[in-house]
Amino acid sequence: MKQLINDVISIFTPQSVKPVLIRGDLTHRELSSIHPVGFTSVSWATSMEELNDAFVQKAVAAGAVGYHITEVESHEPAHDGQHVMAATATLYHINSKVAYG
Repeated sequence: MKQLINDVISIFTPQSVKPVLIRGDLTHRELSSIHPVGFTSVSWATSMEELNDAFVQKAVAAGAVGYHITEVESHEPAHDGQHVMAATATLYHINSKVAYG
């Protein structure tokens, strides 16, 4: 019963998010300063692999060090009968004071 109550409470409390990192050369100081800075979306993917690849490309283009997918939806099949996925992701950057200071 206690676990069920904790699970319900966790829905309404902020959770610690560990983004998918796309850079492997980060120091401990840089890792501890990572914070969310914006959102991006994809609305044309046909698989989770394609969705992840698109978010990596968007994160790199934005200069982000990581991303976290926050919403995924599956839409009606495209004309070829394949489902199309849409998703939103939060992009993460290193605090500029840590990066340049």
